[in-house]
Amino acid sequence: MQRTPAFLLAATLTVTACGNGTPAAQRLTRAAAESARRAVPVAFRPPADGLLTDAQIERYIRVRRAAKGRTDAQASRAVGVDPDEFAWIRARVAEALLESDRRRVRTASDEVYGKMIASLRETRRGIRDAATARSVDEQIAGLERERASIRKPETVAPAVASNARKVAARRTEIDGPP
Repeated sequence: MQRTPAFLLAATLTVTACGNGTPAAQRLTRAAAESARRAVPVAFRPPADGLLTDAQIERYIRVRRAAKGRTDAQASRAVGVDPDEFAWIRARVAEALLESDRRRVRTASDEVYGKMIASLRETRRGIRDAATARSVDEQIAGLERERASIRKPETVAPAVASNARKVAARRTEIDGPP
């Protein structure tokens, strides 16, 4: 049986008034409060592991497609998705996309540094002047230091890394027009 808040309030006030703070009255008041807490629908609770499911990604895409001039909350309600859940999913998708983009940029930067270093080494082979050779060697060493700094592995939360892999597989759908 679902109890209404008015019934719970009346029961709590009656128990409190009649019991004058006795232990039995306090237990009944706590029980009424616990019952009231359970009677209120629980909003979305994010998973403790922070991992996205395929179904959540599907809901994200469905809400984005339904947006068309509406707010996220309006669009999520229109397709039957809890707005709080959608907000959580959107934040995890954004994290995953940023992580994926960060990896791509680091990889591309590493390639550019590699090409620049190779070009300078090729140039260095043809240099006969000691001062110019020393200058090019310094440039190569500086670029190698910078390249090493972008190669250092960054600590990424396991959930973010996992979500990034999952989102990457659906990137075209996610990035597609809403």
